[in-house]
Amino acid sequence: MGHNSMIGYFAQNQASLLDQDLTVFETIDQIAQGDIRTKIKDILGAFMFSGDTIDKKVKVLSGGERTRLAMIKLLLQPVNLLILDEPTNHLDIKTSFLHGDFDEELYISNLKEPRK
Repeated sequence: MGHNSMIGYFAQNQASLLDQDLTVFETIDQIAQGDIRTKIKDILGAFMFSGDTIDKKVKVLSGGERTRLAMIKLLLQPVNLLILDEPTNHLDIKTSFLHGDFDEELYISNLKEPRK
């Protein structure tokens, strides 16, 4: 690991660390910086938060929704190395299904020979 490595860690209980009194949008609005702030709704949509869902309080979200929200927060941090400790433990069925495709691609990409 290089001296410029900035590590982001996704703990198994990461979703439980969210502020329960904020809305989905407010949670991400607090962390987003710079030009990305204009894309908050797009980012939330990419993680299946759309319409009225972005105005829901964190405390009423399902475990899967909270996990996705916590993942967005981590991805908006200025890190270049992510360590994920079983991030799919609390995902809902729909998200787990989508993650299965991604997980397979990630696993396969890690097995490929490095480019020279």
